[in-house]
Amino acid sequence: MEIFQSQRSKNVAHVDGFTLIELTIVMVLLVILSGAAVTSIHGLKASQENVAATRVRTVLVHAQRWAMGSGNNTYAVVDVANDLIQVFVDDPSKPGKKFRQPLSDPLTRSPMVLQLGADGVGIVAISLDGNELWFNAAGAPSDSKGALLVDDFTLSLTGGSIVSVTKNTGLVRVK
Repeated sequence: MEIFQSQRSKNVAHVDGFTLIELTIVMVLLVILSGAAVTSIHGLKASQENVAATRVRTVLVHAQRWAMGSGNNTYAVVDVANDLIQVFVDDPSKPGKKFRQPLSDPLTRSPMVLQLGADGVGIVAISLDGNELWFNAAGAPSDSKGALLVDDFTLSLTGGSIVSVTKNTGLVRVK
């Protein structure tokens, strides 16, 4: 019997590898995981767009509230080409655009500057002729010449998010 088994094992080649069923199962799992990864990446992009829009809204609301609380005009200067928003406030001793100063961020106490674009979400366009949105002491929005807005102000971001400021009420919202 031992002779028969040893001859039999000599005749059968030992093959290492995977069966067709095992390879198919692995392929199916890879397809499922790659589908989940693509969905997650799409969700991440939408989250980045929402965060950017919320950050712009927060900056504009802070500028508006500062104007109302201090009685000084505030100015949100939008640089579309560089995806940048800077906020300034009138110098109380020398009111007017010429002597304005950077408004401080309430958390960092550094000048309030919002830089977008690092995550792929940037400023596409604004609806003003100039590049400034003013808020007066009553919180009413004005254009860069100081005239009250005739139409709502809109700031469009990559991905379609829009931050708007209502012309009469100054309500700042994300659409």
